[in-house]
Formats: sequence, C-alpha cells, structure tokens
Amino acid sequence: MPRAKRRDLLSKRMLGYVNWHRGRKYVHRRDVLNLLTHDLTERKPDHIAVTGDLVNLGLPEEFLRAAEWLHHLGPPSRVTAIPGNHDAYVRLHPERGTRHWHPYMQSNEAGELLVPTPPTLFPFVRRFGDIALVALSSAIPTMPFIAAGKVGSLQRGLLGEALSRLGREDLFRVVLIHHPPLPGQAGWHRGLRDAGRTTEVMKQHGVELVLHGHNHEQTILEFETASGVATVIGVPSASEAVEGREPAARYNEYAIARSDGGWRCEMVGRAATATEHVWECERRVLRER
Repeated sequence: MPRAKRRDLLSKRMLGYVNWHRGRKYVHRRDVLNLLTHDLTERKPDHIAVTGDLVNLGLPEEFLRAAEWLHHLGPPSRVTAIPGNHDAYVRLHPERGTRHWHPYMQSNEAGELLVPTPPTLFPFVRRFGDIALVALSSAIPTMPFIAAGKVGSLQRGLLGEALSRLGREDLFRVVLIHHPPLPGQAGWHRGLRDAGRTTEVMKQHGVELVLHGHNHEQTILEFETASGVATVIGVPSASEAVEGREPAARYNEYAIARSDGGWRCEMVGRAATATEHVWECERRVLRER
C-alpha cells in the first residue's frame, strides 16, 4: 500500500484505508503472492489470465505498481487482465488508473479479426489457436460498503455476438469476468447486479468455461447452454493467507485440447502453504467430450 495523502482519502477510500490497516494487510501478503507468482512463471504456461482486483484503494500509484507486477508475469501477448471492483474503487480518470494496464486489456490480432473491439473496450477477444478468451468488465464505482458489479446491456449484447461468432468457428470459448456470473453466487451488496441476464446470454449462445474471482474461494459450478454444459470456476485470492485455513492462496492451471470431436479440459490447482511451499492441491477433469 503506497502512502496515501489526506486529499486522496476524502472519499470511499477512507473506509478502505482503515479496513486495510485494521486487518486486510495481515491477510493479503506480498510474500504469499510472490511465492505463487514465482511458481506460476517457473511452470511456463502458454497464457496467464488475471481476473481483477490488482489494487486495493484505487490510488494512482497502486495502478503503476500493478502494471510492474503484470510486466513481471509476462509480456501482454502472454498475459490477459480484466478489472475488478477494487480497480474501480472510486471514479478515476483512466490515464491515472487502468490505462497503465491497457496492453494487457486489449484484443490480439487474431481475436480482432474475428470480433472487433467496441469503442467501450469491453468485451475484447483474444484468440490462441483453438481457444478464444472473451474478456468482460463488471467493475463499476459503488457506494461505501458495496462491492457489486454490472456488465450492462451493451456488453451483454456484444458478448452474445462474440460467443456466436466464436462458436461458428468451433473454438473453445473462455469468458473472463471478475464477479461471479451465476445468480445467487454472491449477495446483493457484492454480487453481479445483472447476473441472471448475463447468464442467459451465455446459455443462449454457448460457452465452454467461465473464470471469475471476487469471492476469494475455490468453486466449481455448471450450467446448461445451447452448446452443452459450461463450467464456472471461482478462484481464491493469490495473496490471501488466513490463519487456520490452508490452502488459502491459489491459482489454477487449465489444459485444453481437442478430443474425439469434442474437448478435454483438465484443471490443476496450485496452492501456497505457510511453509513457503507451493503444492498441487487438486486435479480434476472438467470436460471430456
């Protein structure tokens, strides 16, 4: 947390600043994040997806530090990021905020050819061979004590068009969103306000995998779509160290390949422990058809 000036705290940030120093700074630890980051980069994945909340209070210096961390993960061609609610903690001019992450939040050439990015920047599409990432933003500024998100009608319409186009290309479609997308996954004060309508778009047009953060816990859910069963994965925080709860900090690996006219997708969970060790805490086949 950078040192905050008094004028920076004349907003919702004041409550967040107090909350950080009263407890969150003992739970979200840089050493835990560094441990997982080192393990992740050593395993040399083809691509890394970061599902938001790279900063805490939305201070301008936090965005610069987060940009440095993204650069450490890898170049923009190998890392995709989307914003979370903390990244929209207060209204901030883009040039002082997420604009620093813009290279990680834009389509690649192959994705742009299939689905041009709208002027609103989201959703954007990145294509890597048979896999397409569809990146949404559910991050909106909210009142104190509220951490809710919203996709909005414009993004939902564009999401439907993108999923349909990618489906016709027979690609494995991965939607990235910060807030959990299914109704009931989070309460009113911190959930996705248009979860039902967003899920309906995915049901209608089809999707294979949906990755989200926000709830700070590992969850695996499924729902039926026009193209078959979709899997929704929630991932814990990568910096969280809760006493008596192990594992707390974690990331997931996904191995995706064509198989017998369908797809095979396997997830491997990698978790940090208090003994400065990262271990494989879970292995599960999510899809095999």
